[in-house]
Amino acid sequence: MKKCVLMLSDESKTLLLGAILASVCIRSCVIYLNGYVGSGKSVLCKGFLHALGHVGHINSPTYTLIESYILTHWNVCHFDFYRLTSSEELEYMGIRDYFDGQTVCLIEWPKQGMEILPTEDISVTMNYHDCEKSRKVVIKSFSNLGHRMLDDLLAYWKLHV
Repeated sequence: MKKCVLMLSDESKTLLLGAILASVCIRSCVIYLNGYVGSGKSVLCKGFLHALGHVGHINSPTYTLIESYILTHWNVCHFDFYRLTSSEELEYMGIRDYFDGQTVCLIEWPKQGMEILPTEDISVTMNYHDCEKSRKVVIKSFSNLGHRMLDDLLAYWKLHV
């Protein structure tokens, strides 16, 4: 496992981190997004999706559980399992079909479905810092794919911040 800690001073830095993560992303990766409600997970996804070419509004899948984005060169699924009551619900929705080796999966609240979900390549944990004005972000990698993405992310981050 590799790990880094970043400090984000405002929403624009969260969007930038999402865009940089998208720029180093490798098709078929699984990214877990952890943190308190309102800590910036969906904002990070917004930066990620816009960087990959999505134009328009990004819906949070809090109530739908999943939003799929079929982009020119990418398939991205954004999951939010906050409202799950059991991981069995994931089986009913055919969750395994989304992990097809062609789709980037962004998963908010992954602990709600841990018995079923694949191991993440990258995990991003966002927490409030400095009286909620900024965010402390811990990024960990858990696979060779994730290690490569994290190394590239850090290199790009240093260039842009």
